[in-house]
Amino acid sequence: MSHPARLIAVPALLAGAILAGEVAMAQAPPSISSTQPGAVSAGGTTKLKVRGGNLVGAADFWASFGGELKLAGDVPDNGKNAAEVTWDVTLPAETPVGIHGIRVATAGGVSELKLILVDDLPSVAQAAGNTKLESAQEVTLPVAIDGSVANLQLNYYRFQATAGQKVSIEAVARRLGSTLDPIVRLLDAKGRELTWSDDEGGLRSDSRLCYTIKDAGQYAVEIRDITYKGGFYRLRIGDFPCISTPYPMAVQRGTAAEVNFAGKDSGDAVSAKINATTPLDWAPVSAKRAGGKSSSFALVRISDAAQALETEPNNELAAATRVELGNGINGRIDSAGDIDHFIFTAKKGQNLRFTAITRRQGSPTSAYLRLLNATGGQVAAKEDFGVGDAFFDYTFPADGDFVLAVEELHGNGGPDYAYHIDVSPPVTGFSLAAANTLNVGAGSTALVEVDVVRAGYNGAIQIAAVDLPEGVTSQPTVAGPGQNKVVLTVTSTADAPLNRAVPVRIVGSAKIGEADFQTTASTENAMKAAYAALPWGPQNLSEHVALGVGPKPQIRLRTEVAEVVFGQSLTGSLKVIVDRSEGFNEAVTLAITPDVKAGGLPANVTAAVGPIPKDKNEVVITFTATDKAALGQFTVALNGTIKQGNTTVTQPAHGVILNLQSPLTVTATPADNKLAAGGEVKVKVAVERNPALKGEVDLTFANLPKGVTADAAKIGADQNEVEVTLKAAADAAKGAVNNVTIKGEVTVGKVKLAGTSAAVALTVE
Repeated sequence: MSHPARLIAVPALLAGAILAGEVAMAQAPPSISSTQPGAVSAGGTTKLKVRGGNLVGAADFWASFGGELKLAGDVPDNGKNAAEVTWDVTLPAETPVGIHGIRVATAGGVSELKLILVDDLPSVAQAAGNTKLESAQEVTLPVAIDGSVANLQLNYYRFQATAGQKVSIEAVARRLGSTLDPIVRLLDAKGRELTWSDDEGGLRSDSRLCYTIKDAGQYAVEIRDITYKGGFYRLRIGDFPCISTPYPMAVQRGTAAEVNFAGKDSGDAVSAKINATTPLDWAPVSAKRAGGKSSSFALVRISDAAQALETEPNNELAAATRVELGNGINGRIDSAGDIDHFIFTAKKGQNLRFTAITRRQGSPTSAYLRLLNATGGQVAAKEDFGVGDAFFDYTFPADGDFVLAVEELHGNGGPDYAYHIDVSPPVTGFSLAAANTLNVGAGSTALVEVDVVRAGYNGAIQIAAVDLPEGVTSQPTVAGPGQNKVVLTVTSTADAPLNRAVPVRIVGSAKIGEADFQTTASTENAMKAAYAALPWGPQNLSEHVALGVGPKPQIRLRTEVAEVVFGQSLTGSLKVIVDRSEGFNEAVTLAITPDVKAGGLPANVTAAVGPIPKDKNEVVITFTATDKAALGQFTVALNGTIKQGNTTVTQPAHGVILNLQSPLTVTATPADNKLAAGGEVKVKVAVERNPALKGEVDLTFANLPKGVTADAAKIGADQNEVEVTLKAAADAAKGAVNNVTIKGEVTVGKVKLAGTSAAVALTVE
């Protein structure tokens, strides 16, 4: 589901004054490298300095946390600096602490997604020279420090604490896409280690610890990369509880719920109220101690199913918690070796998938699931794998009670080892994955590769970008039968609005059996690639795609038609046209994208692709299918590249559907289904040719009653039907024949292509 957006435009006068004419044409999309501070504050206004590149004329700011967003008017020449732009961000006090995303748009397009925190800790910037304990930077708690540690270096921060004070320390780095793999140590005034944290479970390699100060005095925090490589971080030091997840981890959509929290130091965390009316599948939630000043953060899953919570003790089979099959299951491995049991009644033939959701939501639990029969015999089991959570499918062989046993794979346990089990029918369908940023030039086309993972469905999938802004359209795109990668293209009009960051979705749909199936493409793989191979991206941003319209490119490709119809052993042609800006007259090299090995063409289809010659504006390319090519619709895309002097420009054409159809369809309509012995009857035979098929059609009748003959017949190359006379001999066999068919055949080179009519009945009287 798409994430809510906040789109605030800069006044037109300012935007127009910054960029005009040829300057705008040359501008590249903006980029965001960092922000100062590294978080925005809930319940106040943050002056957020966005740093990066190509930021001149920044006219739109998108943020997943909403709020009031506007260009800061009290910053001199704000919006005229390519390296930075400042925004005033005002958020309501009730905005939950958590990880969000921001983007900036200019006349050059929209930036990639930048992760940022909403925080209730005051921000300070790292000071220079804090690489040794004796030169540690002085800070006052509570505080969050935005800093970076260099290769082979350490950073130190010193603070005062009172006896009995609870101090929580958290390095937020990998979760924000940093390369830093942090380790933090709490030291006393003499540098002696009191405690430390590295790779806290569920935090994507980040660190967190909670410690109660024994003696009043001065203390220090040391932070470094465990591999000494370095990277940026936000170091949070306050009184927040050390929580991992909400508890329960999921709530039912459309309900008002109250959740507690699971974590090593969650006992005094105040419960949070959740209004699960959002259409999203994940919602941020934050937790404070009673009377606390700072919050921890987590995500709660919003599920369509009712939710069950374990009742202890349920360590033994006989004490299993009774749940209704199909409800979500929530529990906690309270101690090492704990096994939770849930009993439910199943019906014979029910087919369900049991899916553990743990680490993607912040829990350290590596779930091991076992399905038992009523007497404790194991009938199915699955453990997690790599970064993937455990799941299995099971069809119940008989009515009766069954038990799900949940345990921690490595025997771990404790107050932070929560889990959620989703129980639902296995989905026959597919999932999609795509990039999360799409910039299209004015008057041109942009493409995005969409990966398809099929689950029991091998048919055609319609894919489109939806929620597009005015002036931008999505070309009809089909992932044909068995196709696992397709290119989606969007096309902009020449006057489509610039300076906007528009949230869109990439949606796939298909008719599977009698049901309509639809899903939104995930951008999680794109986030992993962008954020230093982050194991799990923020789940609340996992379906977010942004579209921006940029300047007009020097060449624009288009095709004469949007669909090429041909078929097995046939060819189809496509005219590709280039619109050139003045001075760009060199040859344009064309290529299928992705390349053929990566699935750019359907199997057993080839393309003869040549360049658009210098000083020419069009070329015809030919597609050829073998006799083994699958019938159906498939989308392909073309990229064109021109090298003009020192300038190289690559632009795609909009997607084209290759429609592989049967060579011809034959229909037969007798004037009468009865004829007398010694008589005759006329049959009208019509053919519908594949547009790529030319030539005469030879007709052959099969299964005629004994003694009935047909005149030799052809349908001319310029005709679509003929009338054929059937004659019955005087001694023709009387009776009914129900399977008379007419075969039409066309010879193409050495290949004969045929189609056969549906059976018709004929009775000799």
